[in-house]
Amino acid sequence: MEHLTKAQIVLLTLFVSFVASMATGIVVVTLMQQAPGAVNQTITNVVERTIEKITPTFVDKPGATVVIKDEDLIVSAVEENSKSTVALKYIGAEGNRVAMGVGTVVSTDGLIITDKKNFDNGLLSATINGAIYTVDIVKSGDDSPLVLGRLMPVASTTPAVFIPVTFGNPGALKVGQTALTLGGRDAKTVASGIITSLDTHTTTDKETKVETTILDGVVLSQRLGGISNGAPIITLDGNVIGFVSLDESIGSQVGVPVTEAIKLIDAVKALPAARKAQ
Repeated sequence: MEHLTKAQIVLLTLFVSFVASMATGIVVVTLMQQAPGAVNQTITNVVERTIEKITPTFVDKPGATVVIKDEDLIVSAVEENSKSTVALKYIGAEGNRVAMGVGTVVSTDGLIITDKKNFDNGLLSATINGAIYTVDIVKSGDDSPLVLGRLMPVASTTPAVFIPVTFGNPGALKVGQTALTLGGRDAKTVASGIITSLDTHTTTDKETKVETTILDGVVLSQRLGGISNGAPIITLDGNVIGFVSLDESIGSQVGVPVTEAIKLIDAVKALPAARKAQ
């Protein structure tokens, strides 16, 4: 060894390390092959969970891999939907405008979805780009707390550019996934939480005997105040999958699936043009 140069010693060290790592790899593979299936599965689960914790979402693009964090998804979902929510108010006894709830734009011609209870105090209005709009009821659900309204300008003004939200598939929801709401006095205040449970019931077709699971409600971890009544429930992909329905008199909070809103919209679409205009 004393006759070796520094370069030769470094090369010798690297060679010994390489041989040792190869030997270790061979031993590990041999032991894994001889180990019971349960042990292998446990090791695999540990590795997968470790990778999930260390590695955020990856999106492959030509020539690059982009890392997407949950924080980025939340910011994107909020930006995408905040332009489609409006704060609803009613005129108080002293002529002041009082915050009542949230409306969500669902069409380019000003249709909005909100909660029936927001109309308990009478006519609702919203201010969009400095112009005041009233909310006319277009369709109310018989067995649903939701209502379909239309924003109507109070005075002659340049029509607002209404940007509707995108609906998601509530049937694909999972307990534990992140859910956002846009509410508050400005209809832009973000509340983040998770879906804690899904209320469902099952129906069976008499002829085919096929069972279908129907979503009745979405339970959220975040608790909201009355001024957020009607707020949209948004997943991290930016899609609206439901609406918050609050009844502060009994302290209830329900997440109404977006399918109930779709029923109202489809019912209006099926009406003759003359009745839609009324």
